[in-house]
Amino acid sequence: MLDILLLRKDLASAVERLHTRKNPQPFLNVAAFQALEAERKTLQTRTEELQAQRNQLSKQIGMLMGQGDKAGAEAAKAQVAASKLELEQSASRLEQIQDMIAKLDVPVRQVLIEARIVEASDTFGKSLGVKLGGADLRGIRGGDAGYGLGSSGNRVALGGNYNAITSTTGQTDAAGLTSLTSQFVNLPASGLAGATPASFAISLFSSAANRFLNLEISALEADGKGRVVSSPRVVTADQTKALIEQGTEFPYEQATASGATSIAFRKAVLKLEVTPQITPEGNIILDLDVNKDSPGTEVRGGMSINTKRVKTQVLVENGGTVVIGGIFELTERESENKVPVLGDVPVLGNLFKQRTRQAEKQEMLVFITPKMISDRGAVR
Repeated sequence: MLDILLLRKDLASAVERLHTRKNPQPFLNVAAFQALEAERKTLQTRTEELQAQRNQLSKQIGMLMGQGDKAGAEAAKAQVAASKLELEQSASRLEQIQDMIAKLDVPVRQVLIEARIVEASDTFGKSLGVKLGGADLRGIRGGDAGYGLGSSGNRVALGGNYNAITSTTGQTDAAGLTSLTSQFVNLPASGLAGATPASFAISLFSSAANRFLNLEISALEADGKGRVVSSPRVVTADQTKALIEQGTEFPYEQATASGATSIAFRKAVLKLEVTPQITPEGNIILDLDVNKDSPGTEVRGGMSINTKRVKTQVLVENGGTVVIGGIFELTERESENKVPVLGDVPVLGNLFKQRTRQAEKQEMLVFITPKMISDRGAVR
């Protein structure tokens, strides 16, 4: 090719001398001209199309054939489009290009990327409470209600509320004295995780069965564990972005430029977006964007979205597994309801209080496993 270019240059110089000299002398080498013409005909008749599997390879060969001066680049006529390289070159040069393609044009390697999003929860709670009450039926049954205060003849009665005390002393009928109105303390254990507390009651009463002191103790302990595993996976070529997602679109209202409202949609999805890059050592560099959404609470005009997301770049060995991120949440609650003063009395104060304790742990871990695929059977 270089010889052809030099010959063309000699022809141009010779034509220039022909116009500048008054008495031109023979200057053209006939043998060289014939070789140039034969090579030109070869370029016209030897046209082949070389298929390249990657645009990058086609561009490299096109740049190689376009090296040299402008005339050489035009003679090469290298065209790169859609992984198809069309060349018009001599037979020897075409053989060189074919050898280059055989070495460089190898099948694109593919990578299977699997993500495992593990969400674990651990809840624990316990609650302890009491009910304390009493009743005096002596006044209702024709006797003296209440208790005497010395020699004065005055008496005092006890009751859970105003209705109970008026019924006990005979101010009203006995209908006002019930199990509810006779309670002094009503602090039962709270339900946890939809469960109802267990209870145990005891009553202390006189031999005539007209005076009562009632006590109910209720307690509940709840322990729960849960796990949710999501595993999106996708296959993609080396240095090619891939995306897979699954979820729901929730409608919500939004204002328009005219002041009216329109309906738009917001996604709550499980998404894996990844771009792999295979290193010469056989490891894999991953550009990752992992998203795990879930529906939240209903708000005015739409639904809130709970989002968990990790975006990072990591180097992983072929077939290896790595934890790319995690979120740990611990929520603890303690509450105590009691009767003032009486609830602070040691030991006996437990009869006048309610206590609840709750602990909730939530943890999310994201695992990534990339694996290079050697053949199509590995995908299946």
